[in-house]
Amino acid sequence: MNNKGFTLIELLATIALLAVIATISFVAISGVIEQEKVRDCETLVNNIKSATSEYVSDNRYDKEFIGIVSDNAAIIDASYLTGGNYLKGDIINPFNKVKITPSTIKINITLNDNYTVKKVKVFNNDVEINCENGKW
Repeated sequence: MNNKGFTLIELLATIALLAVIATISFVAISGVIEQEKVRDCETLVNNIKSATSEYVSDNRYDKEFIGIVSDNAAIIDASYLTGGNYLKGDIINPFNKVKITPSTIKINITLNDNYTVKKVKVFNNDVEINCENGKW
């Protein structure tokens, strides 16, 4: 008797091994994709913060340039940044790739005595953007 094919056991073992390899690969790739989304989010938030600092620096002697809340705090929306060419390109949520209207992004700024930026927090729909938890 001359058997030149695979037995059913050999075939099932090969399929099981390939399934295990595919599962491990899928889990690893999923983690990399999520890390990349978080990195994209952090980059976008840092770009917004840099653009805000430039905007405040250019307009700090004109108190009407932003919504001054108190002596050392202000709130602006990102439409000032995109309209004034401080922030280039569309604002896109890195987690679901949906384009965000700049006026929905509010930026809370803490100012120093000379109206330079001390601290910046970025909010969307009254929720602080938290890249680690995917909150956008």
